[in-house]
Amino acid sequence: MNNFHFSKIIAGVWPTLAKETVLSKVINFVDVFRISLSWWFDDNNKKYIDTLMKLDNSKTIMLETKWTDIRVKNIMDVSVRKGSTVSMDYSEYAQENDKRIFIDYPGIKNLSIWTKIYFQQSDILIKVKSTKEEFVICEVLQWWKVLQYDRVDFGNYEVDVPFFTDKDRKDILRGLEYWVHIIAPSNVRTKDDVIQIKDFLTEHNAEKMKVISKIENAQSLTHIDQISDISDWVILVYDKISSFMTKKKISLESLIKKIRSKWKPVIINFIDNFGTNKYPLTDEAYIKKLCYRWIDWFMLDIMIKEDDPLNIITEMSDLLDKYELRLQPKELERFDENEESLVRDYIIFNACRVIQEVDVRAIVCFTENWYTSSRLASLNPTVPVITFTKSDETYRYLNALRWSRWYKISQSFNYENLKRIWKEMIRIIFKWNISLDDKILIVQSTEFQKDSKSDMINWVELYKFKNI
Repeated sequence: MNNFHFSKIIAGVWPTLAKETVLSKVINFVDVFRISLSWWFDDNNKKYIDTLMKLDNSKTIMLETKWTDIRVKNIMDVSVRKGSTVSMDYSEYAQENDKRIFIDYPGIKNLSIWTKIYFQQSDILIKVKSTKEEFVICEVLQWWKVLQYDRVDFGNYEVDVPFFTDKDRKDILRGLEYWVHIIAPSNVRTKDDVIQIKDFLTEHNAEKMKVISKIENAQSLTHIDQISDISDWVILVYDKISSFMTKKKISLESLIKKIRSKWKPVIINFIDNFGTNKYPLTDEAYIKKLCYRWIDWFMLDIMIKEDDPLNIITEMSDLLDKYELRLQPKELERFDENEESLVRDYIIFNACRVIQEVDVRAIVCFTENWYTSSRLASLNPTVPVITFTKSDETYRYLNALRWSRWYKISQSFNYENLKRIWKEMIRIIFKWNISLDDKILIVQSTEFQKDSKSDMINWVELYKFKNI
């Protein structure tokens, strides 16, 4: 059995739990660590990054910026009963009131009748029954207490608020200062939202940083083609878009296929079940279903508690082991023709044909700009892709790429140097569980006859392990 997964695991950890004793338990099971800026970038986030880098500086850190939050402005809890009505008003400032709900959305009077509004921490759902000049009357569908300062979710209703705020700009600048590697903006609506983020990164000399768009509303799903074109990865927040997908008769399989046809990795984000402490991504039925859909990343959208991260992540890891090793080869589909990459694409496609016809244990390749590994991964090989690179940016990308096991090498390495270490790396990866006659496929693909940076020529070559 391999000692790594084909798909990757992202875990979010609440910054106040950034203790070595906690992180050291899970760090070997997690590929990407997520910092969620629910409030702002503070010293706890810096402490979290420092602790991670101290334990393993090869890990990739994702900074998730929060879209303009709409919040309850009550400083007291508001008790509500199922079937009753409650008025909801706009207020920019905190209110001492426990009879009506105040939120900081000035467009509240423009809400459509029957719009469903969800209070995330309170786990309360209401729907708009009628609108007045300055407030709305809502029917309570679930009863309990609306908690003070709770986050408000309008579901598929498109609220009119700015996407990229001054707070986001400050948070990203702090993230760049502390060496985060990926930016994940929440509630992306159109490609223009992504362009704003990328333009800002370019202005601050961070144009190589990857941007992952979170698809979590009806508008973003409508513009999924344009968003996935300009984004480096896509996160599908399935719990938030599933009802809209059902209405539009869009299956999860077809949506994944559409995104991956652009050879963009797809991340599935299942939210903690509305405060019930049930973790969908440790449910065997979920894992089995998603493994057979060839998901690139699994994202744990929970604030991992101090006493349970190891159990949650290792349980998920065991389930991935169980089902990913059963995956059968998929029919190869040729890449869309691209004049600039005809040679590389031809070599990569034929490398995957060899895997389907010959019993190969692993692929070995070298890449400067992640193209070879990314294209290989998009064809769903059923063996690991062991990749070597000299580039720091490429290394961080490969850390999050399905199928890939990655190694950073020095600038002085050339092809002859690499051949000397491949055999040893393969032994380590397979925990010495590899025979001398096992076959290894070596792939090099550029648009040139010979790559001057690595001394490698274009080829697909099959070796027995003993002959490398």
